[in-house]
Amino acid sequence: MARAKPIYAAQLAVYQAYMEGTVPGIASNPALFTAINKDSEEIWFELVPFDGGLAQRMSDRAVRVITATEAGELLPRHATTPTHFECKSCPWQDRCWRPA
Repeated sequence: MARAKPIYAAQLAVYQAYMEGTVPGIASNPALFTAINKDSEEIWFELVPFDGGLAQRMSDRAVRVITATEAGELLPRHATTPTHFECKSCPWQDRCWRPA
């Protein structure tokens, strides 16, 4: 999962880190990740151990984004052109790529 969908891995690590207070042991045990192959309808199960380092990096990144937003600063873009495949479907594309 971490190779194929790093966003899911980050999300899972953050959930495990922040839910430990209300769900004791969640970070001590692997999470069960489930996915369905849309082509074959095969179901994939994977036990994912808690990655505390990843959770901390993602939490730090979120703080950096919030701090920059509150200060009115623009962070570097994810891509170098507005035609990047992720930018083309982003609802913020016009705002992000508008001339300063």
